[in-house]
Amino acid sequence: MCDTDGQPQAGPPVEYQLHEAYYRQLVRLAALLTGNPDAAEKVACDALAALPRLPDSDDVARYLQRQVLIRCRRARPRLPGAPGFALLPVVRALQELPPQGREAIVLTHYLDLTRHQAAVVAGVPEAVLQKRLSRAMQMLRDRLPTA
Repeated sequence: MCDTDGQPQAGPPVEYQLHEAYYRQLVRLAALLTGNPDAAEKVACDALAALPRLPDSDDVARYLQRQVLIRCRRARPRLPGAPGFALLPVVRALQELPPQGREAIVLTHYLDLTRHQAAVVAGVPEAVLQKRLSRAMQMLRDRLPTA
């Protein structure tokens, strides 16, 4: 959970509700992008802290997802051989992808965003996202064993 400068976790009702609604999703998103659950918690907290005071409710999820994406781009990747969820075959395969391809897959397949929504979150045109997604999916097919 995020530390809010020594304040009680509940904080103002709106901030608490936003935290409750989005924190876990943001941590999972950051963990998939970085491969590092510890860094993911910090990324999620930082994204929530960057949220404007009175956000437009329709755009809150996309704004937070974009903030996580930006912060994950700056985070150091998890070191090979790290314990925990980073050893799962699909997470290892995701971590081997180029960051932009990993983002495209996580946004479209994990968050189940449309390609248009994923392009908005990634800050790229839809055609660019589609190209990244196609390349990354082919790379995943090559890396993961067939079922």
